[in-house]
Amino acid sequence: MRYIVVATAFILLAGCDGPNEKAGVAQDQAAANAAGVKYQGNGPAERIGEAQDHANRAARKDLDAQRNKINTEADAQADRLEQQAKEIRRSAKERAEALISPATGR
Repeated sequence: MRYIVVATAFILLAGCDGPNEKAGVAQDQAAANAAGVKYQGNGPAERIGEAQDHANRAARKDLDAQRNKINTEADAQADRLEQQAKEIRRSAKERAEALISPATGR
C-alpha cells in the first residue's frame, strides 16, 4: 500500500512544473515579449529551471532515504536495548528471589 502511495505521489510530481521551471517560463516569456516574438514554450530558462527542480526533488528524495535509514537504525538499537533491559530485570528478579527464599524457608 505504501509503495502505491509513493508511486502515485511521484507521478503527480513528475507532471507538475516546479517553482524554478515556472520562473524560467516567465523569464523566457518576458525575453520573447521584449524581442517582439511569440513565446513558443520550452525556452532556455525554462529548461534550466526544470533541471533545477529535478535536482531539488532528487536531493529531497536522498535526504528522505537518509532520514529513513537513521530512523530504522535507531529503532533497531532501541529494540536491542529493550531486550537488554528485560534480561536485566529478569536477572535482578531471580537474584532477589534467591535472597528471599533461604531467609523465609520457601
